[in-house]
Amino acid sequence: MPRVTRSIGLFGMIVAATVSVLVVTSALLAVERSNSAARQQRLVTANYETMSLARQTLIALQDAEIGQRSYLLTGDERHLQPYEAARLRVDAMLRLLEAGSRDDGATRRQITEIRATAGVRLSQLSAAIAAFQQYGRDATQLPERAEIGQRTIETLRDLTERFIASQRELLAQRLTMVQSEQDEADLAGLLVLGGAFACLIAGMFMIMRSGVQLERTRQELAARSNLLQTTLESLSDPIFVLDADGTVVAWNQSFATFAKWDSTRMPALNRDYLLSERLPATRAILQAARIDQPLADGSQTVRVSHEDREYEVSRGAMSDGGSVVRIMEITDQLRDEAALRQGQKMEALGQLTGGMAHDFNNILQVVQTNLDLVKAATDDPAAIARLRSASAAADHGARLTQQLLAFARRQPLAPQPTNVGRLASELESLLKHALGERIAIEFAIAPDAGNAKIDPGQLENAILNLAINARDAMPEGGTVRIEVANAMLDKRYAALHPEVEPGPYVLVDVGDSGTGMPPEVVAHAFDPFFTTKSEGKGTGLGLSMVYGFVQQSNGHIRIDSAIGQGTSVKLYLPRTDEPVVEQARPEPVGAARGRERVLVVEDNEDVRGAVVEMLLGWGYRVAAAGSPDEAAALLEKDRDFDLLFTDVVMPGAMSAVELAALARRLRPDIAVLLTSGYARDLIPDASRSEYPMIAKPYRGEELGLRVRQALGVRPRPKEPAERPPERSATAPAAARPAQVRRVLVVEDEVVLRMSTTDMLEHLGCQVAGVGSGEDALGLLERGEQFDLLLTDLGLPGMSGADLADETRRRYPAMPIIIASGYGRTGRAPEGVQFIGKPYSSVDLEQALAQAGRRTPQST
Repeated sequence: MPRVTRSIGLFGMIVAATVSVLVVTSALLAVERSNSAARQQRLVTANYETMSLARQTLIALQDAEIGQRSYLLTGDERHLQPYEAARLRVDAMLRLLEAGSRDDGATRRQITEIRATAGVRLSQLSAAIAAFQQYGRDATQLPERAEIGQRTIETLRDLTERFIASQRELLAQRLTMVQSEQDEADLAGLLVLGGAFACLIAGMFMIMRSGVQLERTRQELAARSNLLQTTLESLSDPIFVLDADGTVVAWNQSFATFAKWDSTRMPALNRDYLLSERLPATRAILQAARIDQPLADGSQTVRVSHEDREYEVSRGAMSDGGSVVRIMEITDQLRDEAALRQGQKMEALGQLTGGMAHDFNNILQVVQTNLDLVKAATDDPAAIARLRSASAAADHGARLTQQLLAFARRQPLAPQPTNVGRLASELESLLKHALGERIAIEFAIAPDAGNAKIDPGQLENAILNLAINARDAMPEGGTVRIEVANAMLDKRYAALHPEVEPGPYVLVDVGDSGTGMPPEVVAHAFDPFFTTKSEGKGTGLGLSMVYGFVQQSNGHIRIDSAIGQGTSVKLYLPRTDEPVVEQARPEPVGAARGRERVLVVEDNEDVRGAVVEMLLGWGYRVAAAGSPDEAAALLEKDRDFDLLFTDVVMPGAMSAVELAALARRLRPDIAVLLTSGYARDLIPDASRSEYPMIAKPYRGEELGLRVRQALGVRPRPKEPAERPPERSATAPAAARPAQVRRVLVVEDEVVLRMSTTDMLEHLGCQVAGVGSGEDALGLLERGEQFDLLLTDLGLPGMSGADLADETRRRYPAMPIIIASGYGRTGRAPEGVQFIGKPYSSVDLEQALAQAGRRTPQST
């Protein structure tokens, strides 16, 4: 027994030792496997975080690209805010990716590649923004820039997809290891349970603890899944994921709406259902992407048209045989691109036609000038009739160039506050003659229609063009209706028409009851040389001219038309609160002769020769130069010229405006007259320029009148230094009792101002003439010296009486004469006398003598 007991005891000890060893070993094994499983769980979690961060990085980069594109399309700097925010997100995501991959060399290398490519793309985006800000939108539309950007983003997507694919492979390995570790931990628990009750309890405890850890892992996986779903929902475009069997395993709400899929009624959705006849729209779009066939190169993008909408379907393959599909509607993007291309085309045509108009105007100028010279040299009635016919043809050519300039938006406009309703009403007689008896004309002029700041002559031409087009659309007769009313274009309308500035407008609507136009004709109606008329019956420039005039006037134009329902062309002209200034139009007069010296500067030899011959025929002494540089050299040697008559567009280092400034420095009293057929970008704004201009082609009598006008208002030289120093630097001196020498004439009627100037010059006076009281005060403020002020009573803006009061207040010693056709009204202030219109040279001489004898009291 003892031996047996000892044997049993030894066996028991051995068994106990064995069981203990097994229990301890099992316990150690269970603990080690449990810890290993926990480590694997953390790695699995890190895998999901890494994949999510990679997707978020790509999404942030796409947001940056969207913000940059929005800014390039609109020029609105507010769109740069999402771009800058997305850049910061990209950097933050990449930092998190790098921080989570410190222990994995392969992952770290992939992230380095992603960071480098993302940095390249961000640099491209920044470069495009800088190019836009410095050079404009055209600098961002280079094809090579777009191609490089596309290649960069495709490389980045490929790197990201490969990175995510490698992470999925690593995730699968770790999940397998987690399962293996868990199985071994369970086995160890069973061994402990079979070994001893205590080991059973310990094993149960370990299993329970492992279960808790698994639950936590499941919850973390669920959270990661929610994060992935949130990421998908952040995309506005429909996106879904197909597994290898063709089942939709992930999607966003945009896709569910697009596919008209209710997941509560139909839990599962597969590829066959998406391509079935029950979903015609989905089938038409996805069938083009061939989602039922494997991808050959890992990704593809196709463009699909469906129900007048354009879509871009992108498909990317996954490592498990599935694919990710994204459907992006690009209709608005294509429309914007088409509008940009159309604008570039119109701008290029504008530059071409503007240059053609300039050259053609020079040719017409040679023709018109020589016709005028021949007309002046012959008395043959038959020859004169032929010359008039040729002049009419030249005028027709000039109108054609004006149409070209109007389309190119380079015609020189003279905008002024205009009563649009009255202007349209005054065209009734002209329209009746132009449209014929078979066309009825109706006017609907709103009584409260506002004023518009436009060129009234161009608006008349536009209405006449539209009315004639309406007549041609009604071969059997009909009605043309012209409506003028106030209109308001709000921000919603401006959002649909980017060229429109929201605000008040004056609407001019020219409609007809004719045949109407189909949409494809309306789409090209404003294109130059586009016409539906038969050959030889239309230039195709009428509507182009109207379009150019409205655009140049900062307005808006639209066409509403339908087959069989007529056409309505609406002109929206910016409304203004400025009052209409009534100005009398001077009657044309013949060319005035003169003996002044004139310097003609013209690079076209034919034009130069014709103009010189015409001026010589009128008695002027003329010198000529072929360029501003040649003229400047001539002025340096000989400054004794009374008028500089120069073309604007000429070759050389010096511009015409710079030449005029040089001439004024060399001889302050020289008159300047500019001419050009096309110089919108080279001539200063008329409101700021002191140089008058005559447009090519011009008639001889028109040139003669403008030459006399320029000579009549030219600056006068300062008085010699030996005059008695009784004048201040800023105020005119009192007139000498014996004689009045320097006279400032203020008269808005050009012809009357010229005749008064001639009478005063014959009386031995030096005269400076201006057209308004404001201009007169400007001359006085600049220190011009005058012995007498002669002003009309009825001036535009400041009246002659107000000018007299202001001049008496500033310069009490200056005598003042007020000319009026209404006679003397009221009591004349001290130092002010009246002269009635019309007055003769004798009347002027007596008024000057009386002013020279008077000595007004200072106030």
